[in-house]
This record gives sequence, C-alpha cells and structure tokens, in this order.
Amino acid sequence: MLSKRLFYRAACLAALIFFASCGTGDDDGSRLGEQIVGTWQRADLQIEGDTDFAPEDFNNDLFIFNGDGSYNGMVRQGTCSSISRYGTVIFEGEYKCDNANLRIEFDEDGTKRKILAQVVSFTDTTLLLQYKDDDYNITVRLLLNYLGRDYSASDTSDE
Repeated sequence: MLSKRLFYRAACLAALIFFASCGTGDDDGSRLGEQIVGTWQRADLQIEGDTDFAPEDFNNDLFIFNGDGSYNGMVRQGTCSSISRYGTVIFEGEYKCDNANLRIEFDEDGTKRKILAQVVSFTDTTLLLQYKDDDYNITVRLLLNYLGRDYSASDTSDE
C-alpha cells in the first residue's frame, strides 16, 4: 500500500505535477519555455506499477503556468497552480522547465516538496509528461491540452 506522501506526489503530478530521466521534447523549432505559459487541461492520465490508485482518484483538471519568472531562451521559471474540476486549488508553487524536464516545488503542510517530470513530447497544443518513482515502482503519464494564455479557471462552469 502506498504512503500518503507518495499518493500526494502522484496527485500533484496528476494535479499537475512534474522527471528523473531526460527527454528531448519535440524539436519543432519552438521552445517549451515559450509555450508553457497559460492554462492546460488534463486530457489523459495513466498510472502503472504497484498501486491501487486509478486516474479517477485524482481531481486535477487545470494546470496554470504563469510567466512571472525569468526566461533565458532555454529555461523558463514562474509560479504554477493546479485546479480541480470543481474549481478548488489543489496546490500552488513554483516551476522551472526546459524542453526536457519540468520541475515543480510546493509546500505541503510546511514541508517543501519537489517533483521532477520528464517532458516526453510537446507541440503547440499538447504536453505529455512522465513521472517515475523507482522507490515505489510507479509511473505516471499525464497528457495536457493547451487552452490558452488568457483562459482562466473562471471560464469553466460546474456541471
């Protein structure tokens, strides 16, 4: 059975989240650092390994990356948040990304948490992330669709 800490890590990745091995991203002439700013919506979540958790166990729906940090052409940093499908903030923190990795840091009950996710691929409209935790033999893949820079959580309606 997974610990509360591992569940929270996986939820944050699914809830946004973010990898130990390096990927290359899609080399389409654009940089993920330029594209990541804006709102992304969860399109798919896959969980593999020694766990009973299923994608339905995770509420993360929107991931918002703000471009309020620096960008040097290779790495962008700023603040980020994850919003549930009901409009509740799941976490807020800081991120740093390049074409290969997305790092997120946030506080959980006064303890700083860090997630490192591999950027498997990205285009102008999609971002595929993968998180591996070898200690617990779990792999989480998160596919996000780009909604835009001016899109906010208030643009959605509860159904």
